[in-house]
Amino acid sequence: MPSVKLECKSIAELPSPEHLANDSRLVYTTFPVVCLALCKLPEWNFGFLLVTDFTDNDKNAYAAGRLPQRLPESFSLGDIHALEQQKVFPVTVPASKVDLYWSELCKFSPHMKQYNPRDEMKCNFSKEGVICSLNMRVKEYRGELEGWISTLEVCNRESLNKPTFRNWIKNCGFGNFMARYLAHVDERLYNRLLPNFPIDAYLQPGDFSSEKGGYTTSKKRHDDELLTQAPKTRKISAAQVTFQQQFTQKQPVESQRVAIQEPCSSSEDELTQHSQVSTNGPSQRSQWQDFTVNSVSFSTLASFTVHNIPDATAFETTVLLSEILPDINMLFVRPFKRTIKIQPFKLVLKGRDDKVVLAELHSENELNNFFGIEETEEIINKLDKVSTQLTQLKGSQVRIRLIKSFLNLSYGYRKAYWTCQTPLNELLEI
Repeated sequence: MPSVKLECKSIAELPSPEHLANDSRLVYTTFPVVCLALCKLPEWNFGFLLVTDFTDNDKNAYAAGRLPQRLPESFSLGDIHALEQQKVFPVTVPASKVDLYWSELCKFSPHMKQYNPRDEMKCNFSKEGVICSLNMRVKEYRGELEGWISTLEVCNRESLNKPTFRNWIKNCGFGNFMARYLAHVDERLYNRLLPNFPIDAYLQPGDFSSEKGGYTTSKKRHDDELLTQAPKTRKISAAQVTFQQQFTQKQPVESQRVAIQEPCSSSEDELTQHSQVSTNGPSQRSQWQDFTVNSVSFSTLASFTVHNIPDATAFETTVLLSEILPDINMLFVRPFKRTIKIQPFKLVLKGRDDKVVLAELHSENELNNFFGIEETEEIINKLDKVSTQLTQLKGSQVRIRLIKSFLNLSYGYRKAYWTCQTPLNELLEI
């Protein structure tokens, strides 16, 4: 069967499903993408690679909901905390090739070792910002678009130094892609990229705009001027030392611990309580006490939608702490020429019915309170002890206190999430 190479340089430029359905040729294209997730579960005949280039295409099988429901639904990258579905494009991967392409993705960064394409809880690596050159066949599937992988190569310092890659960069729309990518780079992503990808060829710490939560692109260099050497030594101001402080710092809420009896115990009644919390009427929302700690079962807690809960509302429950994401050995990092930092992380809480709630720790206050320290640097002398304690937590039953909190995003938006108010030492006491 004859084949043809498309000259399109973004996902938005792909031909329509109707056009491909009437084309007897095999249609291929190559352009830069950010890989978000790779997933292959035992019951699936194929694996799926989910990618984006930050352009829209709502005529694809992922956006249309035609793919397995157990694929990840939410992707965070830099200052993006919920990438729109029409910006996510699915690429089918033969089952026999999943390990091959996973090995290639792991070349991008040592951080990739904490993920697992065969575990639906660990297959989403969107926050790593993995940039790749993707060659795929584009085809119509049930009236929608999808890709079939042909080749995949990560774009890291080593690969971008190759002459063949430099030629590709000049002809694939890499400059436009990087302009879209850089618009979402925040300090956390910058530091994760720096050892492995020449992000310093495009941006310097001084280019950072704290108002937008990302970097400005006024000093962006030309595509063929990529720097592929190791990061340079540069002076770091005190304001840049604290990890993400300017984005997530918030004042602690003083809460009085008051035990309140759970209103009901049956699953039917719990669903009723959830519907009451989800309504907009103030009388229905006020059953949960602000600035106190409400004692509930985990099944009740799992039925809530956090953004519908009144601000500063706390809950306490007993539950299995099944996982800590990312892996414990990735939580404490020392970026080049900088002080130690504690990565934001999530505690995965799982009930007997496999319902899951995530307790997230983002801000410096949340992280320091959890580890019982006043300054981040104090963790250095406790690393061995803390790592052992975190390992003991995984798979154990805990009594945990959660409170609704907010992460400040770009353009004045905020993300509601559950954060953990119970210090590490107290979690180990049950």
